[in-house]
Amino acid sequence: MIRSLTRARRRRAAFAVPLLTAVLFGAASPAVLPAGQARAAGGGRVCFFQDAEGARGAGHIAWAVRDPKNSGHWIWGATENAEGDSYTEPGKPNGSWIAGGTWEKLRTSLKPDSGHRKGFYDHYRCTNTPGGDLRAAQRTYENMKANGYQVTHNNCLTKAVAIFRKYSPSLGAGRLPDGEATPPNRYFGAVLNKAPGWEKAHVYTPAKGRK
Repeated sequence: MIRSLTRARRRRAAFAVPLLTAVLFGAASPAVLPAGQARAAGGGRVCFFQDAEGARGAGHIAWAVRDPKNSGHWIWGATENAEGDSYTEPGKPNGSWIAGGTWEKLRTSLKPDSGHRKGFYDHYRCTNTPGGDLRAAQRTYENMKANGYQVTHNNCLTKAVAIFRKYSPSLGAGRLPDGEATPPNRYFGAVLNKAPGWEKAHVYTPAKGRK
């Protein structure tokens, strides 16, 4: 009986690991992709999403990166400061989360704002990269999830920057400043306005929006 249960658990575990990988990184073969995801490769792409009302008006940032081998697949996430304090010790929950799927699914997760509400996103802006490494981005996310939180130097913005830099080495300091001690709203606007290669901010409305 015990051996039978062990074999059943192993079968479930063997199924769960590739399923999680498929959710975050996209399926290995276009034949098993959900409808609408099997699109031509479009290179790397990263996007910041701005909640201008977050953090008592300082702003909040979420992030997204595109699969360079399948332009219909993205991974995205944010750090939402689970304890609500200015500091969270490493190893304690800091409100970091991650998801994967289509742009349309992203929009149901990072909800567009129709009325300047905290917790909803007002704008996003993106830049293209020569390529991208989704696995490196996810590994960095796991590190950011585990390394605590500090309101000025280890926050939603700096964690997003770290993920982007591991995703693409082309996003060095000149093109992607580190964001430390910079309010997210200022970074999203004034700082990225001076950084080369970044698109102007797109209004993130409940309508479909561009990718």
